[in-house]
Amino acid sequence: MRPATGGREGHGREAFLRLAAMSARDVLRNPLTGVSMWFMTGIILVIYVSMWLAFVVLGPAPVASVDAADPRIASALERAGVRVVAEDAPERNTVVTVADGRALVVLDASDQAAWDPIWLGLRDAGVRADAVTVVDDEGDVELDPLQENLGIVVLVGVASVAFIGTTVPLVAMRERGLLRLLGTTPLRRSTFLLAQLPLRALVAVGVLLLTAGIAVWRRYIDGLDLLTLGTSFLLGTTMLFAVALVFAARSRNAEATQQTMVMVTLGLVFASGGLLPQAILPAAVQFAMNCLPTTWFAAATSASLTGAEPFLPVPALWGLMAVVTVAAGALAVRRFEWDQSERRPGTDDTSETADTRSEVTA
Repeated sequence: MRPATGGREGHGREAFLRLAAMSARDVLRNPLTGVSMWFMTGIILVIYVSMWLAFVVLGPAPVASVDAADPRIASALERAGVRVVAEDAPERNTVVTVADGRALVVLDASDQAAWDPIWLGLRDAGVRADAVTVVDDEGDVELDPLQENLGIVVLVGVASVAFIGTTVPLVAMRERGLLRLLGTTPLRRSTFLLAQLPLRALVAVGVLLLTAGIAVWRRYIDGLDLLTLGTSFLLGTTMLFAVALVFAARSRNAEATQQTMVMVTLGLVFASGGLLPQAILPAAVQFAMNCLPTTWFAAATSASLTGAEPFLPVPALWGLMAVVTVAAGALAVRRFEWDQSERRPGTDDTSETADTRSEVTA
C-alpha cells in the first residue's frame, strides 16, 4: 500500500506543477489578463493619490508659528520648506504646537495651507506618525486620503487578481470546453484549483510591495512589522482566492462573470470604507461593514501599513479570515464542476454511473 500511496502523491505533485506552469504560460501569453489584474489597482491608486495631492500637497505654502520647547522642531520644519514666523505675524496661516511628544497642527480654514511639508518636518524632528493631529481652526480634522485608504488599495489589488484575474479565466475555460477534457482524467478538483494560484499569488505580492513602498516613502509608520503584515496579507489573500474559486465553481458565462466580478470589486471599495469614512456613517452601517471579511483584511493591513487602530485586535481578524478561508475553500472544491452540463451525484438516476466516475476521478 505504501508504494501506491507514494506514487499517487508523486503523480499529484507532478500534475500540480504542470498545471501551474500551464496556467502561468496562459497568463503571460495573454497580456490582457495581466492588465485586468492590475487595472483596478491602478485606478483606485490614481484616485487616492489625486486626493492626497489636492488636500495635502497643493495649496498655499505653509507659514507657521511654532510652540515647542525643543528648538529642533522649528529647524526641522524650516528644512522641510515651512516658513516659521512669530505668533503675531499677519501672514501666518498655520499653528504648530508640540508638547509631550505629540504635535497639533491647526490650519487656517479660510487660507488652508498645504500641510505635507509640516508632516515631513515633524517626522524629521522625531515626532511619531500616530502622534500628529491636523485640524483647521473650525475644529474639522484633516486627513491624508492616501494614508487612510492604503489598506483599501491592498484589498482592491488582491480582489482584482482573485475575482477578475482568476474567476473569469476559469469560467472561460469551462465555457470553451477545456475543463470537460480535464474532467476525463484522474485529476483532483483541489489539485486543479490550487494550480491556478501560484503566478497570481506573485502578482498579489506585487500589490503588497507597492503599498508597503508607499507607506515607507510617506513615513506613515515608524517601523514596518514584516511578520504581522505578512501574516495579514497571507490570510487575506488566501481568503479572497478561496471566495473567488467559489464564484468560479459553477459559473457558465465568462462575459457575464467578468461584469459581475468588476461590480463586486467596486462594491468592496464602498463596503469596506474606501469611499466614505466609517466614522461619519450610522452605527448600524458601521456594524454591517465590520462584519464583512473584506473589511477584516483592509483593517488588518492598514494597521501594519499606516498604524490605523483596527476595530478588533489583529489576531482576532486573523482568526476570522482563517475560518472563512477554510469554509470557502471546502465549498469551492465541493461545488466545482468540470462541464457545463455536469450533474452532482443523486440529482438524476440516469446519470448515476457518470457522476460516480466523475467523483472518483476527482
